[in-house]
Amino acid sequence: MSSKISSILPAHLKSSKDNNKTISPPDPSPQAFHPTAPSAPAAVTSDNQDRLRQQGLIPSNASSTSGSTVSAPTILSSRRSSQSSLPFYEGGVRSRHTKFVTWLGRFGFIAKGIVYGIIGVLTCTNATGAWTPNGSQNNESPQGAFLLLGGIPAVGRPILVIMAIGLITYIIWRFWEAITGQGQDINMGKKGNFFRYRLSPFVSGCVYAAYTYYVIQMIYQTAEEQQTTASSKEFPASWTSSMIGRAGIGVLGIAFIIATITQLVNAITGNFITDLKTSDPNARRWEAIIVHTAGRIGFVARGAVFCTMSGFFWDSLAKRNESGRQNMTAAALSKLAENRAGRAFMIILGTGLVIYALFAISNVHYKYFPTPPPSRVGVYLEEDQRRENHQRHLNEEEERERAVREAQEKRERQEEKRRKRRKYMFWLPKEKPTTELDPEPAVKNTPWWKFWDRPQPTDLEKS
Repeated sequence: MSSKISSILPAHLKSSKDNNKTISPPDPSPQAFHPTAPSAPAAVTSDNQDRLRQQGLIPSNASSTSGSTVSAPTILSSRRSSQSSLPFYEGGVRSRHTKFVTWLGRFGFIAKGIVYGIIGVLTCTNATGAWTPNGSQNNESPQGAFLLLGGIPAVGRPILVIMAIGLITYIIWRFWEAITGQGQDINMGKKGNFFRYRLSPFVSGCVYAAYTYYVIQMIYQTAEEQQTTASSKEFPASWTSSMIGRAGIGVLGIAFIIATITQLVNAITGNFITDLKTSDPNARRWEAIIVHTAGRIGFVARGAVFCTMSGFFWDSLAKRNESGRQNMTAAALSKLAENRAGRAFMIILGTGLVIYALFAISNVHYKYFPTPPPSRVGVYLEEDQRRENHQRHLNEEEERERAVREAQEKRERQEEKRRKRRKYMFWLPKEKPTTELDPEPAVKNTPWWKFWDRPQPTDLEKS
């Protein structure tokens, strides 16, 4: 009987044959696995429940009758364990909201691309003098884009309604990521994370909220009222009559300088590429080149627009500049149409804005939603998640290096095959290997029939 029982017992409970001593099972208490862990009391009386409830170690709705006992509380870690334990303004977009935020961003980018595409077209038409309907001529601005869309017969107002919905989704997406701090990277400082993932999306959301206000107004207005709404009238000249107004114009000029620098930094460094699926090592190279080049060109065009507007505001401090029936953006760009070089620049600028519009629409497919950290290691991730993401990043780097190494080996194999085939092509000039002292070929590569141009070998080469 004892042999049967011993046959089904685990290995650590069987008796040892050497010293005939029974090995006891491991101690399941917390102290056995964590020697430094304090011993938990078996029960907690009602006298200590208030103190433990204030410390958050037991639920607030736990019973507190006299003489009753509750089970020992779980030892809580000082490190936050999940997104649910973080405040709503930390930790980024919650995983349960990811799908909803993704569709918000996609619809928003479609609306944004349409607006920039029409602005680019209006900029080109202003330079060429072409006519556009509903007072949108010479009004290359977001308001001018809404005028053009609203002036389409029979479908103008429904299009404005769709545009308003698209812009609202874009605003919600920007505010959502700004409030939650989505995309904050552990390798960036607090100032960098705040500027890029808090302030920048918040300002962008505010700007598009103003555009949405104009669109909603135009839905209920006639054509004449829409043109009046789209115009900036006497601005910025109306602000120059007071010291506070002139200070406000100076602030706008500085703000557009900062926006210009931001766009140029995006174009030069390409820091937007990490937000795209084309940054993956397995992405098609030609596809990545097209998307990344379009993004760089588009950001340069946006920077040029912001730089023009900044110059317009600084010029308004020196002389009276009125927008009239145009929007202030159109009034700033129209100053470029006063000479031939300015009109040529406007055509290039309009083309760049159209390219940026195509890039914005392509983000519907290529952009990651929600916005990921550049290094894929967020600020609020746990240690194990950080290690996992870091390992994934290392694997991507190894995959990229392996792809480069394979491409180099492929080129070397092709070159070797070419050299082998060349041996049988007697009509081609022969190649001699280069030396360290003479990096050029030892014999000039001339066709075989031009033997008179072939240099004579030296005594060293003959030997």
